[in-house]
Amino acid sequence: MPLVIDPAATSSSTDPRVSRTLATVLHTVGRLMATEGLGSVTFARISRESGVSRTTLYRHWDSPSALIADAWSQVAPSNTVAHTHALHDDLVELFTAVRDVAESPTMRRSLPSLLAAAVRDPEIATMHAAFIADRRRPIVERLQGAVEDGHLRPDTDLELLVDLMSGPIFYRQLLRRTDTTDDDVVAIVATVLASARPPE
Repeated sequence: MPLVIDPAATSSSTDPRVSRTLATVLHTVGRLMATEGLGSVTFARISRESGVSRTTLYRHWDSPSALIADAWSQVAPSNTVAHTHALHDDLVELFTAVRDVAESPTMRRSLPSLLAAAVRDPEIATMHAAFIADRRRPIVERLQGAVEDGHLRPDTDLELLVDLMSGPIFYRQLLRRTDTTDDDVVAIVATVLASARPPE
């Protein structure tokens, strides 16, 4: 998953030159994270790679952690879940996309170090928590709609269902270092939904 920078999100100033500078810096961060990992993001390296002076970097970010947090907050796309009559198919489509993100170069190289950094760095921890909450919200909303439509039991723990569907993908990537196939995604979603279906 490359870091895709929304120019509108970097326009903290009305000066288009400033917006272009910020976008250049964030694009450089994304490229380095995808190719070399989180440890490559230092002000010295970003300045050298982007051509933006360290003085300018410090003017907008008070630390590399703040810069990393800013870049990760603009990772695109956010999760979008279809709302058709086929709950299983909607979730398979979503979690196939989640799988693609988890197995992308940026995630492979940077997620382990990002998780470690979140333990010791409050700025990155806050960013990471917001990032995860933003991407879980549409899934929970889709599942809530399924409860209201009678496709899932009213007592279903929706947050747990999200964990059960996303967990295997990241467990395989982070711990087993193995990929998740399309058939695996179908089986994961089917198994989890079966545990929450109302009785016939």
